[in-house]
Amino acid sequence: MAEYVLLCDISNGTYLKLALARRGGRPHENTHYACNSLEEFKTAITDFLEAQGQPTLAGAAISAAGWERGGIIHLPNHGFSIDRADMRQFLDIQRINLVNDFVAKALAIPRLEANEREQICGGEAMDEQVIAVIGPHNGLGMSALAPDGMGNWTAMPTEGGHSDLAPTSDLEDAVLRILSEKYGHVSRERVISIPGISELWSAVARLEGDNATAPGIEEVIAMASTGDARSKQAIDLSMGWFAAMASDVALILGARGGVYLAGDLLDMIGDLFDVPAFVKRYGTKGRLSNYVNEVPVFKVTARDMELIGLATLFD
Repeated sequence: MAEYVLLCDISNGTYLKLALARRGGRPHENTHYACNSLEEFKTAITDFLEAQGQPTLAGAAISAAGWERGGIIHLPNHGFSIDRADMRQFLDIQRINLVNDFVAKALAIPRLEANEREQICGGEAMDEQVIAVIGPHNGLGMSALAPDGMGNWTAMPTEGGHSDLAPTSDLEDAVLRILSEKYGHVSRERVISIPGISELWSAVARLEGDNATAPGIEEVIAMASTGDARSKQAIDLSMGWFAAMASDVALILGARGGVYLAGDLLDMIGDLFDVPAFVKRYGTKGRLSNYVNEVPVFKVTARDMELIGLATLFD
């Protein structure tokens, strides 16, 4: 009987992560490959399996920043698509799962170890309650887990990152007006994401009468780390809106199993993530403040959540 499953994640940047896991197990290592085309995708898989001694596969799962439709998952960030029927033939296996990357992240939550998450506020997570997962990378992903009453979970895909951005201060209102002039509709993803930090830097600069070109995310973080007020304000604005979204999600989903924050932007800003400010903004919900303050919020520290989640599909 085939014991191994192939796990593929192509959600971040232009590289592919590949790993093997035993059925019912968890991957421990993964290998990165350049991947800018379907040809490179298949070549990477071939090279990886050869390096692993050509294991007999029970199935494969692929996560990407896209959605499956009719057995095909389109990758707008990479310019190609993955077809389930084509991959079945290529790998000579029947079972191929095509999964949105944030659905895969959500599936990983029940498998996290205690040291792979850090509680930043809230009370105790309630058993058999909805769990929400949100996180900023190049976009703003969101998914949820619903308990099935038998100890298992059903992942619920969403596009919550594209919900309307709402200001709650004069500064946020002024920033939103600038972004509305530029884009028309302004979603949360415009500001709670890696490119969103630069957008906010530019908007703050304009409010200060400066039309300077916005630096990239790495430069903004570096400047904020050395005390640059504008760069720090851009990050604080983004994380303030992120906190407001977290409490909105807790209310909308009734996520008393916890709200989990996961995304590369959080790793990138590191200590610039102002936890007390996040907690204050998260817990400010008027008559429902007590409700959200009882919902625990966790910052995920685990790496490669997509691969951990994909492995659960073969339990």
